[in-house]
Amino acid sequence: MKPDLGAFPFRDRRYHFSGVGGSGMTPLAILAVSLGAEVTGSDRNLDRGLPLPSFSALRDGGVRLVPQDGSAVTPDLTAFVYSTAVETANPDFRRATELGVERIRRGSFLAGIAGARRAIAIAGTSGKSTVTAMTAHVLLEAGFDPTFLGGGAAVRLKGAVPPGSLRLGESDWFVVETDESDGSVAEFAPAIAVLTNLSRDHKEIDETARAFEALLENTRERAVIHSGDPILERVRCPDRLPRIYAAIEGVPTWAPADLVARSVRLSPDSVRFKVDRVEVSVPFPGAMTVENALLAIAAAVAAGVPLERAAAAMASFGGVRRRLEPIGAVDGIDVFDDFGHNPVKIRAALEALRPKGSLWVYYQPHGYAPTRFFKDELIETLRVVMRPQDHLLLAPIYDAGGTTDRSICSEEIVEALRKVHVDATLAATRAGAALEIAKRARAGDRAVVMGARDDTLPAFAREILAALEEHAGSRGEARAETPATRPAR
Repeated sequence: MKPDLGAFPFRDRRYHFSGVGGSGMTPLAILAVSLGAEVTGSDRNLDRGLPLPSFSALRDGGVRLVPQDGSAVTPDLTAFVYSTAVETANPDFRRATELGVERIRRGSFLAGIAGARRAIAIAGTSGKSTVTAMTAHVLLEAGFDPTFLGGGAAVRLKGAVPPGSLRLGESDWFVVETDESDGSVAEFAPAIAVLTNLSRDHKEIDETARAFEALLENTRERAVIHSGDPILERVRCPDRLPRIYAAIEGVPTWAPADLVARSVRLSPDSVRFKVDRVEVSVPFPGAMTVENALLAIAAAVAAGVPLERAAAAMASFGGVRRRLEPIGAVDGIDVFDDFGHNPVKIRAALEALRPKGSLWVYYQPHGYAPTRFFKDELIETLRVVMRPQDHLLLAPIYDAGGTTDRSICSEEIVEALRKVHVDATLAATRAGAALEIAKRARAGDRAVVMGARDDTLPAFAREILAALEEHAGSRGEARAETPATRPAR
């Protein structure tokens, strides 16, 4: 039975979404329309004329796109919804303040919607988007027909609407990705909470741990917690709340695991493991994939899906855009696109993608403040994970505009990395980086584009693939492959 949308008084409401092209804002704006609201949206990238897929999806979803100049913020708005990328000096934000229109953060708006459903809220500093999409996929395969809203676009999730990060289900289940970066994770009151891991990312660890504790305090039915993550031990869980602990065999745990991934086998393109003698196969590489799949299975089990059915569903998981996403291959050189942007995510992705040959990493730091925040950790991570035959092409720091402190630069990181014997080069232009990879990469190598916030990065990964095809003369005739045409390996 379809949920009663009358539970959401949106039919006579008007919202303006500022920063609507963001990965979390786009599906939320479309969801608001689906619940009956009239929605307008603005975005600086729209004003810049960038033809991003999210803008087409928004128009198709019923959102009216307007300039980000404050003109769409009118006194009759129910509320002004904004992303963390929208500063107080933004014309939309200033106008909402002048008019006294209610201002709601994206995460808070989403928490309000999720609170009226039987939500499964996924939280953590790494892996959230993948675990959210995996959990929705498993529930869908089990016949639960959930609504899904994630921070990344799910690939081949049945019923998902473009760009892929939203699915409208017929049941009361709502699988949703939370956000610890703005603290809104503490505002969710789900049926089931899932904690994937905890590391120093947008905030210091203790601050994020307190937000996770608030989430658990609000959780109504059960928690799923990764007890193989050492820092999650700092997060206090209410005694009243039943929980499922999950971990990988051989990894030290701070609480006995109820579900254990055993007999883990990693291959270049997939992982296999067992949970209680039930075989699990996932068509994506890396130890992080094992963790993510195990937690998604545990979340599904907490929701009532039999273990065997949850495990079987993982074999048909289609992945998430920009999460170890295979773009294609030319003459044995694979190209990937990945969202990795903090030291933990970068290390997990590079270890998963590590080829027999060289790894070509084009990494664009996703902002001045975050780069300054984890600069030392980033340098140490790359020192450890990059092998002598690997190459780092470090792009200039992404500048999203605004009033940020721009006193740090990529040149500082390149210099520090060279001192610890990492083959690092400043990639001043994308054309130059693509050309270097195209001319120097050889069969058995892998190239990956990494970074967040910049919606043009996926297109650049495809530009690298095109450059490899164009400069294939030194490697013989080019044979381009895509995920759809690539033969089994």
